[in-house]
Amino acid sequence: MRRTKLILVLLLALGTSYYYFDLLLPEARARNAAIGMAGGYGYGGDFYPIWLTGRELLRHGRDPYTQQMTQEIQIGLFGRTMDPRRKTDPPANFRAFVYPLYTDLLAAPLTPLGFDGARLVLGLLLPFLTASSLVFWLKAFGLPVRRSTLAIISVLTLVSYPVLEGLYAQQAGLFVGAVLAATVAALARRQNLLAGMLLAVACVKPQLVWLLAIWLLLWAVSGWKRRKVFALSFLFTLATLFLASQLVLPGWFVAWWRSITAYPSYTLPPLTQLVLGRLLGDAVGLAMLALAGVICWIAHRQEPTSAEFSLAVSFVLAVTIILSPTGGAVYDQVLLIPAIFWLGAQRALILEAGLPIRVEGFATVIALSWQWFAGSGVALVSVFFPVWARRPAALVFPTRMAAPLPFVILALLSFFVVRLMREEAKTEVPLPEHS
Repeated sequence: MRRTKLILVLLLALGTSYYYFDLLLPEARARNAAIGMAGGYGYGGDFYPIWLTGRELLRHGRDPYTQQMTQEIQIGLFGRTMDPRRKTDPPANFRAFVYPLYTDLLAAPLTPLGFDGARLVLGLLLPFLTASSLVFWLKAFGLPVRRSTLAIISVLTLVSYPVLEGLYAQQAGLFVGAVLAATVAALARRQNLLAGMLLAVACVKPQLVWLLAIWLLLWAVSGWKRRKVFALSFLFTLATLFLASQLVLPGWFVAWWRSITAYPSYTLPPLTQLVLGRLLGDAVGLAMLALAGVICWIAHRQEPTSAEFSLAVSFVLAVTIILSPTGGAVYDQVLLIPAIFWLGAQRALILEAGLPIRVEGFATVIALSWQWFAGSGVALVSVFFPVWARRPAALVFPTRMAAPLPFVILALLSFFVVRLMREEAKTEVPLPEHS
């Protein structure tokens, strides 16, 4: 039985990889070429701005947030700068450097390498970090799995659409996902000093960390005597990164703030608005934030090894995905991994629940597995009908669940949050602390 599962997973991995690298990417490059934006780096394109600005900052003291640097980034990525006379061109500040300056400092070990060398290192490092994050999340949540099961999960994760996007672009979001997993695992092992330092390092993409950081700091304050080391190490490490950045480039924070406030002008809106529209999307976003506040309040007295704490972390990160400034950042969905693990551990409760919850659980499985089966299906059909498989409708078919997936997962998580609220209301006594 295990051998059959492994063979099926390897076939799905092969089909999904073929779909992504031999069908989807060539079509994307052809579209970029048609509008004159395929003259630069494709593989590693999201790391290129970090590599270039870090190299120029540390070698020549140049400001990464200037328009001149933005144009150099554009030349590296597209072979030319953006032209306002071209209707198909994005704004002039497209792909400007929007990371905090300490991102360049943390990436400093890679900047002496040529970009090809840096891509080679990341091409080996990022898959390893992504696979390692699975182990960290499982340990953080206290979920034992067999080695064969872990191997299957690892393969499917590495060929999932968000991870393939992140690996090809060499996205910092994969690094952040792994560091956050290590952070929560360190908390579960009561390594609070290390956890605080790791959380600060994860702030290279603040939009993925801010909500979790706020919750964890409040959690630390609620048990200050036992948790102050975590909060102080986080604040000290982050302050050190800010201070080092200020010494290297005085006034960097103002320039960075200007770059991130301009960021929404050339990116897709958050998933809430992209999928549901502005009015309904904002309402759903506020509702999810409110539920996040509820579960965080319930869990603030709990230890990191508790189910309530794990649910709070999973819910907060899932809410972060739908509220992230750009809904097109599918690679950031690696932050859904803890929610998927948490729900997987509750599958018995889901099956015992009412019909609507069982249907929701089934819908979640379909939304999650869609990418592998649909991608493999398109890859298989392309062998016999290559022209059909390269049509736009067929090429995007396996990606159709990328936007709905976070909402489906949040809906199922919400059931457990509401259930916990009802249990709290019935008992009306504090939950016992776990030692």
